[in-house]
Amino acid sequence: MPYNVKRSKHLSWVLRMVEFSVQDFEESGRENGVRFWYAHEFMKFLGYDSWPSFQKVLTKAMGSCARLGIDPTESFIPDTFVEDGKEVRTYRLSRFACFLVSMHGDSKKEEVAKAKAILAAIADRLIQERIRENDLGRIETRDDLKLAERVMSGVAQSAGLESHQFGIFKDAGFRGMYNMNLNALMKHKGVEQNKVLYDFMDLEELAGNLFRVTQTAARIKNQRLTGLPSLSDSALRVGREVRSIMIKNGGIAPESLPVAEDISGVKKRLKSAARAMKKMDAKKKTEKGLLVE
Repeated sequence: MPYNVKRSKHLSWVLRMVEFSVQDFEESGRENGVRFWYAHEFMKFLGYDSWPSFQKVLTKAMGSCARLGIDPTESFIPDTFVEDGKEVRTYRLSRFACFLVSMHGDSKKEEVAKAKAILAAIADRLIQERIRENDLGRIETRDDLKLAERVMSGVAQSAGLESHQFGIFKDAGFRGMYNMNLNALMKHKGVEQNKVLYDFMDLEELAGNLFRVTQTAARIKNQRLTGLPSLSDSALRVGREVRSIMIKNGGIAPESLPVAEDISGVKKRLKSAARAMKKMDAKKKTEKGLLVE
């Protein structure tokens, strides 16, 4: 039976919200075998007034859920409620879904900033490990970089690059951006040769490489370059340009950026948080006072 927002006592918590509150968040949760929150109410907690705008945040959060190998339909369950006599589609959000949504929300909103801190702290408490704000950004950018490299390889192949030449071509991009080839760079950063260097890059460095790869592909296509010498030279030049931008903006050469935790560990930590939150909210009576403001 559709949920009627007019009759819901939960709405009073939303209407009186001036900032994200642990107490109000917990009290607005509902029980139906497991604990959940309605998306249309949670968006008010985060300072959103427009459902279409909030849907974009939900979509990003669902994408993060899928990247972690977690079925989004387990945390974002379609549902309906009646508002002003009309049936409106919404979602039942798990606690982990609320966490993902807050992490993708607009940090300029005070409610979002506080929600990020509070829900991340709950996750920290449950798994005894720290959840970092840029964890989801690293995972998303790493996936984007995988796709961008496939696109660049396809463009290079169409420009006449042969399979045995790809290593030379890709190395040129690293030499441009880091002033050293890939093997030397991995030794410099202390990453084992059997690992993938991108998996140990933080968000800034991943974003720099994503820009380098996409712009290399764009230059090859726009300038209609062909052959290994031209393609390698293009990759080298784009790498140098990205290097210059990063040093100018961040003040640190790319090769001097610190090595980050293996991204597989980041995913494992977030999946552990999802399991812990699910276990916590599967109890008939949710524990109160996990965190005190």
